[in-house]
Amino acid sequence: MAEEVPADALGDEWKGYILKITGGNDKQGFAMKQGVLLNHRTRLLLDGTTSGFHPWKRPGHRKRKSVRGCIIGQDIAVINAIIIKKGDQDLPGLTNPDSIRPSLRGPKRASNIRKLWGLSKEDDVRQFVSRKRIKDGKNGKQRYKSPKIQRLVTPLSLHRKKRRIVIKKQRRDKSKKDASDYAELLANIRREKRKALIDKRRAQSERRSRKSERKSEKGEPPEKPEKKEKKEKKEKKEKKERKEKPKKEKKEKPEKPQKTKKTKKGPEEQTEGKPKRQKKDTTETSETSKSKGKGKPQTKGDPKKDQPAKTKKEPPQKVAKPPAEKPAQKTSEKSTEKSTEKSTEKSEKSEKSGEKSGQKPAQKSAQKTPQKPTQKQPVDKSE
Repeated sequence: MAEEVPADALGDEWKGYILKITGGNDKQGFAMKQGVLLNHRTRLLLDGTTSGFHPWKRPGHRKRKSVRGCIIGQDIAVINAIIIKKGDQDLPGLTNPDSIRPSLRGPKRASNIRKLWGLSKEDDVRQFVSRKRIKDGKNGKQRYKSPKIQRLVTPLSLHRKKRRIVIKKQRRDKSKKDASDYAELLANIRREKRKALIDKRRAQSERRSRKSERKSEKGEPPEKPEKKEKKEKKEKKEKKERKEKPKKEKKEKPEKPQKTKKTKKGPEEQTEGKPKRQKKDTTETSETSKSKGKGKPQTKGDPKKDQPAKTKKEPPQKVAKPPAEKPAQKTSEKSTEKSTEKSTEKSEKSEKSGEKSGQKPAQKSAQKTPQKPTQKQPVDKSE
């Protein structure tokens, strides 16, 4: 590559032409690379600074790619070259004057067009743009097509630029004015707050002076400022506590009563909490009933009534509660009165029946009539 070679070997037409090799490709399409002194393919680690690889992931990205050497070999299919020196004959399509055409692709930017043609700012750039000639198939007329010039300075663009500058200036002035108004407003608010605070302090000082004057008139010593501050703090705390108390009361819900589970107590547990006097009381009541039962008259018709009330011996597990003394006395007295009345009525009936029959009622009455009731024995409550 980059070597100048005579083109006489290509044919008689190429006599006198000198060519410069710029590159080439092999049969598989791998391009020749300058600086690789080989006539075959090889794999190189490329970073994008040279031809053959363009990094797409990140800066510093490298990749190993296949490259052809710069020396021409048998595998080369295409050679790229440029004409450095013209020969005796013209080549059709290359050096023939009929084959010369104006370039259809020129610069689009105004500054680049001026640079190409050497124009000043006063010259009109629109006349120097590359134009393409086109023929219409219908009418057969010719027309030209040119690209749009970029960054072209026109009266309309200048007007828009001036308007943009004016709007920017207005915005700047408005922002400055708004900032000054806001600062003034803040200053007024601070002044008002300061004034209100000073008025409040003056009123407090006047009240204190009046209180001290009244106390001095009464003959009381004036309070120290430290004590006054402490009192004010205490009053503030009390006010806060009063406000917080109703809020807490509202939040606190009434506690629900806890449900107690009923458990079956054993015989031993039932007797633990009860006094030991209960057995004595039951015995006392039984003794009183026996003493009362002895004085009752015995009758044939009512053997159950004549018998004294038997007290069942309850097991020690279940202890009955002692009955009250007064109702027991009343029931015993009533039972004795009823029994005496019944016995007297029966005796009278038997006497009448004996008189009618003529039999001696003395024997039967002696058998049937019960003994006279004895006087009631008083029951000592102390027992």
